Amino acid sequence: MTTYEQAKDTLQALAQVSRGFDGNEATTRLQLIDVVLKDVLGWPQQEIVCEEHVDGEYLDYVLGSPVQRAVVEAKRTGRTFDAPAGVGSGIIDISTIRSYNASNKSAMDQVLKYCQTSGIGIAILSNGHQYVCFLGSRSDGRRPTDGKAIYYTSLDDAFADFPRFWDYCSRDGLTRGDLARALRSGPKAPAPPAPLSSRIHGYPGYRIGSEMETDLRILGDLFIQDVAREETITDEFLTECYCSSGALSQYAVVSKEILKSRYTTLSHQVNVESAGDRKGPNPRLRDDLLAGALIKRPIVLLGDVGVGKSIFLKHLFRIEATELLDKTIVFYVDFLKHSGLVDDVPQHVVSVISDTLEEKTAIEITQREFVRSVYNKEINSFKRGIYGSLQEDSPSEFRKHELEMLARHVSSEFEHARRSLHFLQGSRGISFVIALDNVDQHSSGFQEQIFVAGQSLAETWPTAVFMSLRPDTFHESRRSGALAAYQPRVFTVSPPRSDQVIVKRLRFARKQLVEFGRMPGFPEGLTLNSASLLAYIDVLLTAFETNEELIGLVDNLSSGNTRHALDYISTFVGSGYVQTARILKAHAEGDRYVIPLHEFVRAILYGDRKYYDSRKSPVPNLFSISQGDAKEHFLLPLLLAMIERTGERQPGGFGELSLVYQNLQQLGYSGDQLDFHFATAVERRLIESAEVGDSGRLVRITPAGGYLYKILVSNFAYVDAIIVDTPILDPEVRSHIRDVQDISDRIDRAGLFVRYLSACWHFDDDTLPFSWSHFLGDWERNVSLVRRGAERAAARRASR
Repeated sequence: MTTYEQAKDTLQALAQVSRGFDGNEATTRLQLIDVVLKDVLGWPQQEIVCEEHVDGEYLDYVLGSPVQRAVVEAKRTGRTFDAPAGVGSGIIDISTIRSYNASNKSAMDQVLKYCQTSGIGIAILSNGHQYVCFLGSRSDGRRPTDGKAIYYTSLDDAFADFPRFWDYCSRDGLTRGDLARALRSGPKAPAPPAPLSSRIHGYPGYRIGSEMETDLRILGDLFIQDVAREETITDEFLTECYCSSGALSQYAVVSKEILKSRYTTLSHQVNVESAGDRKGPNPRLRDDLLAGALIKRPIVLLGDVGVGKSIFLKHLFRIEATELLDKTIVFYVDFLKHSGLVDDVPQHVVSVISDTLEEKTAIEITQREFVRSVYNKEINSFKRGIYGSLQEDSPSEFRKHELEMLARHVSSEFEHARRSLHFLQGSRGISFVIALDNVDQHSSGFQEQIFVAGQSLAETWPTAVFMSLRPDTFHESRRSGALAAYQPRVFTVSPPRSDQVIVKRLRFARKQLVEFGRMPGFPEGLTLNSASLLAYIDVLLTAFETNEELIGLVDNLSSGNTRHALDYISTFVGSGYVQTARILKAHAEGDRYVIPLHEFVRAILYGDRKYYDSRKSPVPNLFSISQGDAKEHFLLPLLLAMIERTGERQPGGFGELSLVYQNLQQLGYSGDQLDFHFATAVERRLIESAEVGDSGRLVRITPAGGYLYKILVSNFAYVDAIIVDTPILDPEVRSHIRDVQDISDRIDRAGLFVRYLSACWHFDDDTLPFSWSHFLGDWERNVSLVRRGAERAAARRASR
């Protein structure tokens, strides 16, 4: 029986019970309205808030979380909503009931006030028998009292019209917006007009780099980024380029408390320790490495994607713990390029074990003599069995049956690998470690399955088992999934400082270039000679050792994801938005070249494209809108700022999303708008989101989100880029927002765009965490610098 069918049966029974029922407000709520909301309309208890306090008033029920969907005002059963004679259940004018008598008007006006104060869209009045449902707040310019209402005169009528009653008022129906659509006489919220990009031929276009820029792009892709992903990564690279985890950035725009507790806040009944610090790996981790095959539990490394779990493991096994692993073989099972199919995992593990044993010990686990040694007990048992007499009577027949027996054991490859390790441990005293790495590159379900497989390996194989997981997957599964039944050893890997990672990579590249005259693996026949490459690396080194603005940009936008930080460098190197020729010319002339921040910003924003495209850029458009609503231009920055404010005094910076939504709904934003921008913020890693027990959904801002709404939002290069991607609602302004290339024209266009946004801002700066007046102050300072720079550049060109 479906939930819908159960709900229908419950309403039918309740309708019979309710006939003749008379009770006070509390009794009405308990015996009628509560049952309708929970058992008929499917609202879960955690999404029903009773006696919500709003500006000195109390609403009987607020339905929905984090989006507050409806207000339900309960009246005692004896207080009916009078209607004119002949008015029955169905869609009616609100004025039909509201203006019929003073009692009706008072009840409706009370709940309307609640809706308009809290920004909740749907109002429901009920005395347990009757239901009046209407729009409590509107965004189409009409007064709510001029609209329509859904009216049910009794629970019997609601049952008779159950399909619509369910669609209008159930949790699923209100979330889908069926009631709002039924009551909205005018058109739904208008779609925004197309942005300037729709009028640009060939948008987003591509920049064709010069020969020099193409060569530098190879440098960025080959050396700065990809070398860290190679399985053949050298011990020299691990020694010179490894950065210890956990160092807190001095450039982060979010509090250090958030950075410190990024992984511990959500822990549930499990002890979580740091895997290491600047002094080296955690001693407990080293102890577990030695005792791993004895404790029968996997060792879990928690860390977000890109924080450096892989290089931490490689550095641990090959550099830090070499003396502990003197007689230990490490099987490094990398899931980076794995299919993501659970059925393929055993074969993947067996292949790594087989290849590693052959490489490290020259043992082939399917070699004849090795197999006979592994199954010596089975061979002796076979000799005592039914075919034993054939050993003398028919030796060839005996060998045939013996080989068939051994073949059956070897054909079970996964079990054969386990038996082989047991044999080697007992006969040669070899210890084993299996590292299941890059598991977090796959779905949450796959990660759970690999954990279960890792738990089985730890319990039944003679090996210590390391595995890497994402914190969100781990904590969610600890609450209700596959990990709930296990007690693993858990260590967290926090990201290193991105500027230190970049500087070490660049120094290593420079050393290689000086020692070998070229970089190993660098293609022949490039136009850039080693001296030019050296000069370029020196400029980058100086920038990331001294330029705090640049370091802050990369450090915050990467939010601890080392891969993203290196991607930004790779994107910058050889970008068409970088004055490469000027860099090399200045170095050749002995001048110090300082990389302008705007060059780095533009390289990240545009990539290989001629125009900014929010679908491809790693940096989203803060002022984008989903509806033709001018105030929506500010919803994403307000959302980020309110999430940060809500979590300021909470453990780990996590705040309740429902509180954030409630505050934004009071500013007039709809649930659809909130959901759209929340999804954007999560997808673009501007915020982190997690379900935590009875607290519902918790959220906190990331360094990328903080940097975007606090600093980058007023940067000229950013505003200049996102103009082409932002719908302009004012037709007059839209007609003047055109595709321009000259810097002076771009400055004028950006000024027009900011004035347009100022005209759309109708909030009180003093009460909100995102201040438009602060934005304007920062914008004026930034654009003044750009204007002076443009004037100096024009003067230089004129003097040539």
